[in-house]
Amino acid sequence: MKILRNYTKLPPLKGGMENHISHLSKIQLKNNHIIKVFFNDGESISKNDEKVCKLKLHRFRPQFIGMIIFYFLITLKLLFKKQQFDIIHIHGDWSSLLFVKILKKLTNAKIVVLSLHDQLTQKYTHQKLLPKLVQDVDLIFSTGYDTANELEKLSSKKVIVQPSGINEIFFEKFAKQYENERFTIVTVANLFPKKNIELVLEIAQELPACKFVIVGEGTHRIILESIIKSNSISNVELVGFKSAVEVREYYQQSDCYLLTSFAEGTPTSSLEAMACGLPIISSNAGGLGNIVKENENGFILDDFDKKRYVKRINLIKDDVNLRVKMFETNVLLAKNYTWDNVARHITQIMEKTLYAKN
Repeated sequence: MKILRNYTKLPPLKGGMENHISHLSKIQLKNNHIIKVFFNDGESISKNDEKVCKLKLHRFRPQFIGMIIFYFLITLKLLFKKQQFDIIHIHGDWSSLLFVKILKKLTNAKIVVLSLHDQLTQKYTHQKLLPKLVQDVDLIFSTGYDTANELEKLSSKKVIVQPSGINEIFFEKFAKQYENERFTIVTVANLFPKKNIELVLEIAQELPACKFVIVGEGTHRIILESIIKSNSISNVELVGFKSAVEVREYYQQSDCYLLTSFAEGTPTSSLEAMACGLPIISSNAGGLGNIVKENENGFILDDFDKKRYVKRINLIKDDVNLRVKMFETNVLLAKNYTWDNVARHITQIMEKTLYAKN
């Protein structure tokens, strides 16, 4: 297949979508597909890729302005230098779809694929405009179950749920310790309001004998530090941004993974924690309940009642046999989300959709 993939940012810039595009493209290239990525900032994945504009368009506000400029410039490039592709793969939001018809015509592409990596909001652009724009899309992927279900209702288009893959370093074998001196709960999340880290702090106050480690950085950090200081919370560490290797060490040294988000795609951090064998205690953000099953590999809570979270943490803390069982279950389950498996699944569905058009 010849695939044209478009997104403003690529690694080493941080972000789940950036990593998704990089891993998927590298595996498809390895399997002899032809991939070209138009991007604006970061580093090219292969010699086929092309950087668009010297200005960092992803920094424009509102964000859709930079995206529209990005796609306008791509359109000009394709207009003056004809290139043919089988598939146009769009990553991003509604604004990424405004140029779909003309890009498809200019490249003689057979199908358009859209990958959504975040939840839908109640804004007009998501509730009214996006459902109309996706009518020109042949195949839609979503990393989260909630987004998939909502978009299907709004657009009557089928949406395939495919979480992002897990970096292979999280599958490294290690000797798990079940009798640590202090029961440790780890949360890995950007420090933004939708992550609801305040609830983690409330839970920590109910469990002073436990240690809570919060890995991540973001605009909400100052507020969280203020809450910790004003309430004299001594069993919580805000350790900031960490590399993938460092995050893996936190997982391996912890006893339980905690997520309290209001909204997510399928959170990749929860899948990474599973690969390291951690029991998962989480809100149902992104429809994580489709992966985490009660008493099998963790607990999903449909509300934000701190007492219910505390109860589940205590259950896992006090039952070593349950932790051993969940460790074994999650290590096996997480293998479904290796990047090789994720890329293979996406590629197979692309091929099936493309051949149906021929």
